[in-house]
Amino acid sequence: RELMYSTIPKGGVGAELGVARGSNSVQLLFRAEPSALFLVDSWEENKDYAKGRNPNLWMGDYSESVQKIFETEIEQGKVVVHKQFSTSFLASLPDNSLDWVYIDTNHHYQCTSREIDLSVKKVRQGGYIMGHDYFSLPQEWGTSVIRAVNERIQNGDIVMEAITCEVWPSYLTRVL
Repeated sequence: RELMYSTIPKGGVGAELGVARGSNSVQLLFRAEPSALFLVDSWEENKDYAKGRNPNLWMGDYSESVQKIFETEIEQGKVVVHKQFSTSFLASLPDNSLDWVYIDTNHHYQCTSREIDLSVKKVRQGGYIMGHDYFSLPQEWGTSVIRAVNERIQNGDIVMEAITCEVWPSYLTRVL
């Protein structure tokens, strides 16, 4: 996944939707080298997520620790943290204002589909919509991520560029 970030043109404007603890955000910042990076998460506790796993690993309010990690970049105006839902954030942006977006929120079909719909409008033509967990997980979100991405590909709005080879694969699509 980190190598995939290195293929993104440097100096763009990007957004990560679903920041959690910020570890992926660090990789996006240093590998994609955006001129501006929006970090967006509601940082709400979700008791339905990760049944059988420790939800504290991913869910909870980590906004303060994320702000601490990016303290210098926030002061420089390079990173902006938004504590809100991804769809509200995307809806607030002007069309064609992003060069790329990385989606890793709740993975449920309705949400992921809406995030991709909005991202197609907000990401410039030729820009990238990426995301995490492009696989089936029946006990949690089923095929929701795969279904939402594939529907947009079939709709002709985006084209698949890459799928990472890792336990929890990511996808890279380009906006047409």
